[in-house]
Amino acid sequence: MLDYAVIGGGIGGVLASAVLSHMGKDVMLFEALDYLGGCAGTFKRGGFYYNAGAATFVGKEEHLPVGKLAKYLGVELPVKPIDPAMVVYIEDKVIKRWKDADKSLYDIETAFPGIKHGGFWRRVHQVSQSLWSIWQDTLPYPHYLSPIKSFFKHTKDFLSVFMCNFLDAKKVASVYLGRFNSDYELFLTHHTLITAQGFLEEVPFSVASLGLTYPNLTNYYVVGGMGKLLDAFAQRVKSIAFKTKVKSIKRKPWGFVVETNRGNYEAKRVILNTTIWNAGELIEELRDFSEKAKRRYSKIWGAFVVYMTVEGSLPEDFAHHHLMLFREPIPYTGSRSLFLSISEKDDPVLSKDGTRSITLSTHTKLELWEGLSNEVYAEKKERATEYALELVYKHLPELRNLKVLNLFAGTPKTFKTYTRRYRGSVGGVPVIKQNFPFRYPSPLTPVPGVYLVGDTVFPGQGWPGVSMGVVNLLKFIEKDFKLC
Repeated sequence: MLDYAVIGGGIGGVLASAVLSHMGKDVMLFEALDYLGGCAGTFKRGGFYYNAGAATFVGKEEHLPVGKLAKYLGVELPVKPIDPAMVVYIEDKVIKRWKDADKSLYDIETAFPGIKHGGFWRRVHQVSQSLWSIWQDTLPYPHYLSPIKSFFKHTKDFLSVFMCNFLDAKKVASVYLGRFNSDYELFLTHHTLITAQGFLEEVPFSVASLGLTYPNLTNYYVVGGMGKLLDAFAQRVKSIAFKTKVKSIKRKPWGFVVETNRGNYEAKRVILNTTIWNAGELIEELRDFSEKAKRRYSKIWGAFVVYMTVEGSLPEDFAHHHLMLFREPIPYTGSRSLFLSISEKDDPVLSKDGTRSITLSTHTKLELWEGLSNEVYAEKKERATEYALELVYKHLPELRNLKVLNLFAGTPKTFKTYTRRYRGSVGGVPVIKQNFPFRYPSPLTPVPGVYLVGDTVFPGQGWPGVSMGVVNLLKFIEKDFKLC
């Protein structure tokens, strides 16, 4: 009998499996695909490799969750630092987000003159640094002792940022910046949309501070694709069952039976690396739990993604990540941003034989891609691809002259097919005021012995958030777990 059956090989499932295996637990990780990562992984199509989503990676520093887990497990990550983290375009404005806060602020001041930026950005950095310290030292959350531990361990930081959890970021920005223009708001709000799935007026200032400062952390390029990060941590997992689809999980007096397309397994405990909306599909006792979650957390996003393999030369200083912002919504998606990631020219996997791999993504409303006939769906996907590429070429004309060797697009329907996420959603539960901090989903479920990890439970969102969520869960369920 397994100590733990972990269902789903996304970031949360792999990290949880690796840590539990390292602790000596008998763990099996079940993954329906033949690779790890899901919408955070790397896949092959037409002989070329692509990152499934926006390929940004932060949090490797030893004081941050991913770095702590890597050190705890003795894992070397296949990454190299990049700077700037990304280049932002708004009409004729070009803003590079450098790691150095002063250098980054200079670019912002140049793009938006006549505004006193300093006080706002100093406060943003202060809150961000305080939150990382508080959150990591006061897990597990939610626990009735969490606020008390936070207050006594980090009194100054706690008092400094406490109200920031209840004030929306736009109001705070207005206090410091005065009447800032719509382009500046567009710039700020798409940092929070990328990291927290919410706009500036929706997101608490505390959460916004993390999104606004992530480019000032060390950002990394992952050599070989984002899936290589999962592979590095997966080396510590005791057993992985690829191409193994879990059909259902049945509760028994002694634990659980995990029914798969390759036979049944017994486990004392189960960790689901799936969304809160999908959990009820696997365990009958969680059906009401998932249905309530669908009603309670109904504001969710999908992604429209264009994948390209190109051939040709680019400037040596061509950045890895580009965020293009637009004053009017993009047709077919409703978004006002495009995020482009391009592989490094000497990447042995993504840039083989002189090619470059591109992932171009944007938020989209799920309902825009639902209920369409096959003909309408195909036409809409083609038109959305053409429109997005023209917007890219406007800001990055260097790409227009490259030879396109492979080109295709993915929609929420695509993500639903391959990742099985509810309605094809990505990005998890938005970390917005109506959800955070007191109504955000917990990793604990109504079924004893069944737990959740991933981007729909505290605190969600990307590698830093999901990894901290794994640490949070393990502090609940394994009393001997100590992450130094």
